[in-house]
Amino acid sequence: MPHARSALLAALLALAACSRGADAEAKRRVLAPEPPPPARAAVDLDAPRPLLALDAGEAARRLGSFEWAGAVVATVTRQGDSAARVHFTERHQLRQLATGEFQVDAEVEDGHGSGSGAGKHVVWAGGMTYGRAEYAPWRERPTDHGRDARRFRDESFAEAGDLARLYGPALSLTPSGDVTLLGRTARRYAVSLAPEAPSAAAQPDGRAFGNGGPDADTKRHLAFLDGRVPVAASGEVLLDVETGVPLRTRISGAFALRDDPRVRVQVDLSGEVKALGGQVGAVTAPKDPLPDSRKPPGVAAALEAAGLKAKEKAGEGKAEPAEEPDAP
Repeated sequence: MPHARSALLAALLALAACSRGADAEAKRRVLAPEPPPPARAAVDLDAPRPLLALDAGEAARRLGSFEWAGAVVATVTRQGDSAARVHFTERHQLRQLATGEFQVDAEVEDGHGSGSGAGKHVVWAGGMTYGRAEYAPWRERPTDHGRDARRFRDESFAEAGDLARLYGPALSLTPSGDVTLLGRTARRYAVSLAPEAPSAAAQPDGRAFGNGGPDADTKRHLAFLDGRVPVAASGEVLLDVETGVPLRTRISGAFALRDDPRVRVQVDLSGEVKALGGQVGAVTAPKDPLPDSRKPPGVAAALEAAGLKAKEKAGEGKAEPAEEPDAP
């Protein structure tokens, strides 16, 4: 699912790069005291859709430390002579502290039996990113500065917002009273397909391809993004009345494909805050992580055996520069 915030970040970085020539102004901005964060806007429970897209950092600033778990089950079928079916399950867990540290775990099962799944685990603690793939050891990621760690975290936590964007105006959230969850008052919204169920038209996104055009997989992805037609939606969403943070989300939906009515995409999404405040466990750095490895050991050994490592020591090779830290 595409994220417009990535394009926005790239644009902001480009603007920052263009301003580096103005040394005096740059120094003034760097040395000036950081202004206080803007006051949080009032929660508008009459417009619940944008609240589904809150990132986990903002949710913690509003709600405090929390633990969250979610899942996505998707099935794509194509009827006809060449009937096909693709099924996968994603499971996500997040522990987000009000101080900024977090741990997120994501696992994917692709429906092909034991050993066919994959997973990724990320910790941001003590100013360092740590990551590992399923069954692999933890490694430090010192050049990340939390940037990719936060992006990975929010790809899990904000999946309801991504699904809402796929629906566009076809998704209806109707308030249906207040309930209590984890000792907090939450507004319940019933999820349904809008009466007229307008198509979620694709927006221009600056796509550009080489002379050969997109590959076959990309064409299929674009066919869905550009030709998706929402055909079903149900479930409920519980938003914290005080902060607007989603406390529980259950959405079951389906899409058809405008140019191929035999295709149906079924999605079942769930997410729920499991604990708050003092009930949330600590987030700590993994024990004995391995250092970041820019070159796989086997490749590095082969280069050294070929005498190429000596050239690097002599100054003919250059180390990869570290990335600039992100703004907090």
